[in-house]
Amino acid sequence: MLLIIRKHSEAPAMTRWGLRIARALNSPLNILWLEHGKKEKTAADLTWSAWGEEVPTEEDSPWDILAAALVDHGDVEVNLCRADCVSRHLTALSVERAMSPDLIVVGRHDSARDGSMTGKLAREILDDAHSAVLILRLGSFDITENDCPSILVPCAGGSHSRIGIKLASKMAGVDATAFYVESDTDELSLDVGREHLRRAVARAGVAADSVGSKVVLSKSISGALKTEVEDGKYGLLLIGATGGGSLRRKLFGTVPERLIKGDESMSVGVIRAARPIGHRLREKIGQVLSLNVPQLEREERVLLFAEMEVKARWSFDFAVLMVLSTAIAALGLLADSAAVVIGAMLVAPLMTPLLGSGLAVVQGNWPLWRQCQKAVLLGFLSALLVSVLLGLSARWIGMGLTSELLARGEPTLLDLGVAFVSGIAASYCLARPKLSSALAGVAIAAALVPPIATTGIALAMGVHNTAKGAALLFGTNVVAIVLGSALNFVIAGVRGKKDDSQLWAHRLAIVLALVCAGLSVPLASMLISKASRADPIEESVQEVMDSEILGDDMQYRLIYAKLRRDKAIGSWVEIHLEGPEFPPEKVAEKFRRAVQERHGKGVKTRIRMTLVRDVVSSLE
Repeated sequence: MLLIIRKHSEAPAMTRWGLRIARALNSPLNILWLEHGKKEKTAADLTWSAWGEEVPTEEDSPWDILAAALVDHGDVEVNLCRADCVSRHLTALSVERAMSPDLIVVGRHDSARDGSMTGKLAREILDDAHSAVLILRLGSFDITENDCPSILVPCAGGSHSRIGIKLASKMAGVDATAFYVESDTDELSLDVGREHLRRAVARAGVAADSVGSKVVLSKSISGALKTEVEDGKYGLLLIGATGGGSLRRKLFGTVPERLIKGDESMSVGVIRAARPIGHRLREKIGQVLSLNVPQLEREERVLLFAEMEVKARWSFDFAVLMVLSTAIAALGLLADSAAVVIGAMLVAPLMTPLLGSGLAVVQGNWPLWRQCQKAVLLGFLSALLVSVLLGLSARWIGMGLTSELLARGEPTLLDLGVAFVSGIAASYCLARPKLSSALAGVAIAAALVPPIATTGIALAMGVHNTAKGAALLFGTNVVAIVLGSALNFVIAGVRGKKDDSQLWAHRLAIVLALVCAGLSVPLASMLISKASRADPIEESVQEVMDSEILGDDMQYRLIYAKLRRDKAIGSWVEIHLEGPEFPPEKVAEKFRRAVQERHGKGVKTRIRMTLVRDVVSSLE
């Protein structure tokens, strides 16, 4: 185990407790004495010496303070190390990572009373260490080799209280008391409490007869606990950790002050179980990324946050650009011009609030998230309104869906991948001003406005399937870009505060990931459908063309044959041909029969032609 000492006044008592715990765990006792210095130190910079051998005796050496406490260390192996360092927290964590102890023991005092910051180290180690951690607030109870303390362990059944029961049983045996508070609701309440306590002890891997047990009926857990420690003669109260913010309350509010001061007063400990392997794996990945991926400097992060808060805000300029980009995109889609659609993507401002959303999730920045969502929502509604108006105008003059519109009505899993990677690329470029020129290319790849324009135009024309597909494409882009940008910001070193205010962000990230996983199912289905291309109706149409010798002699080509559905007008198969003229009537009739054989007599047939003519010059 690893014992961390920070103050001369606490050293003897902490060492005695450390010896008792190390003996109970059958573990060596490694004592790390940390004091403030001018250099940053890691585990590799420290030198350990075994107690009993030649211990360093530099001026003002603290080891003589521990002599009385270590005189009877018995068969416990004791190793000592003293470090003067800038950050005691980071040095302690470095030693913990290198040593991987079963338990870290560190003391904590009320910093408001002694004027020090000694409580900060304990709080940081409790938050960041992988190993199990025990925070001790020392009383005046004199623990010696032959004076085993009675230990009280409140049991709630969690992993932290379980490790407390196990440690207490090894230290004190039957002098350790597992304590449980049950609500007094009926005559069976006491038996129910005993059963809960029995299960808690069993889950801790402790035999029921190896520790004492006590069940109290009360409506107040804290009140029952205070009454018990007042009435009993305990040397240590060992409480399982819960929320991080409860550490001070448990150490300084659970036990009356008179029971901690004075002769034979009790000590209070808060114990936390070791972090699960998943937590360690995440941290290891983070360390690898921080070593290999360039991290954003403080000035770069400040500029990023300032720029995001300005550009991701709904404003008159944002609205104007949104309306103009949608108008350009809608006209390009109706004109079947890919070049115009690409131009609309460059004008659209919608990418910035999506990147801001990713940043807000990483930071746990609720005001920024709300601001970005307002911009996205209002931007979407304004774009949808513009595209519906242009779609109604196109319908009034008799225009139909073009290939550019149809292409955005059938999103696939590839579109999800493009959006996710685009979110990573856009956030990477935005965070590094020297790469801002690449944002234009990312905006083209992301294609946020064309799906909205397609949705509005298709709704205006009554083609609901295409509208649904385009809306799905936009939703896919939004979710994937937010997740991709959030991932990049995490990799780049952006972090939020470690407190409960980030809980909503963690939950939101999980929800977005689940939504993304849910969207991948229909998108994957569409991709497989497109990839197979062994559509029976296409095969039937191609057979008709081959039998009528339309393929080679008359230079006809089948673009696609797809089943369309609409609640208003029913189902139909749209056959898109490319050729010099409309096919003969007998061929169109065969197409109709082939469609009805595959999909039934209620399905109509529509032939869509793209006229193509080879121009041959007669001039020599």
